Amino acid sequence: MVGLASLVGVLTGPGQSIGVSVFRQHLSDGLHISDSAIATAYLVGTLLSSTFQPRIGRWVDEVGVRRASTVFGAVFALTLAHMSLVRGAVWLTVGFFGIRLLGQGALSMTSTVSVMHWFERRRGFALGLKMTLTMGGISVVPVLLALAIDAWGWRLAWLAAAAVVALTAVPVSWFGYVNRPADLGQQPDGGLRPDDDQPGPTLPLITRSMALQFPAFWILSAVTATNALFGTGLLFHQTNLLGEVGYSNTQAAAMFLPQAAGAVAGGLTFGWLADRKVRRSLPAAVALLLATTMLLGGTATTFSTILLYSVILGVTMGSGVAVQSSLLPALFGIGHIGSISGTLGLVGVLASAMGALTFSIGSTVFGSYRSASLWLSVLPLLIALLATVSRRHFTTDDRS
Repeated sequence: MVGLASLVGVLTGPGQSIGVSVFRQHLSDGLHISDSAIATAYLVGTLLSSTFQPRIGRWVDEVGVRRASTVFGAVFALTLAHMSLVRGAVWLTVGFFGIRLLGQGALSMTSTVSVMHWFERRRGFALGLKMTLTMGGISVVPVLLALAIDAWGWRLAWLAAAAVVALTAVPVSWFGYVNRPADLGQQPDGGLRPDDDQPGPTLPLITRSMALQFPAFWILSAVTATNALFGTGLLFHQTNLLGEVGYSNTQAAAMFLPQAAGAVAGGLTFGWLADRKVRRSLPAAVALLLATTMLLGGTATTFSTILLYSVILGVTMGSGVAVQSSLLPALFGIGHIGSISGTLGLVGVLASAMGALTFSIGSTVFGSYRSASLWLSVLPLLIALLATVSRRHFTTDDRS
């Protein structure tokens, strides 16, 4: 299940920012619209798609991962094919809405929820491994899309991506996914016996409305939002930020490689830690890592410090995803995990949509992208302080 979910997660790549970025210049040239118009279309499409995440999560709870993922995969493929037909900014906005709703949102959610149902005491490590495999695979997607564009043009490249999703994600979802271990007469974790260092027994049924009453949900939301906001901004403006210390676009792009390595390390490490009692300190650790990343982004000048910045940025992104996906089921159970995840996903996507704009405005206000990174680090430091003093809320015996 971890392998299948990771594969489906990789196939969301054309709907993720890292995949869409490959098409940006080609869309500008082919549609004769400015980069600003494309960025605006992407922002509007992402914001609109985020509002549907809670409802999508509830539907996943109602019909099960297998059926939901199959439907989402098929419609995602059609939406990617639609991207090959766009003719203007408004049409492009509709396309971005579709691929963000189904790729970044719905299909990513079902791949994560599928793993949540199959693990309990080892859920954190399983989700960390799934996230690591997914991020590793997604890092290859831009290369494949770029090769497709060079070979066939950007419109046929969208069609090629649609075909791959239709021929892979749909059959994997229908024939590979199993909603719950009980459907095969199995148990979560393969029936492993309890361990003194593992979380307690299965939680009582907690609905989304009940989860929203717990401070732990909102503290985790603050950490998730801050990570998505500034993480997206740093990645989106990487060439701008590193360009201010003399890096070319190619050299700045090369820093994505150590970031990928950091994401793997962060996802596995924090996923493993989320299965243990230390998990109550993990939200604060993620926020502190983000603050450290932004301080380095504003002060690093040598190759070694730029490399350190890139690695820690990757660790921050990987650890954030691992902690978010692991703590939700640990705190609130899996009975309504789709709708709860959808609500937290709404927070994350909204924050992510504002990331690029936040740093653009920050560079104007503070004079440069590096200065913006330095001054904006105050917010994650405050979030880290909040999460630290609220650690007791991240245990199942005291969430109120």
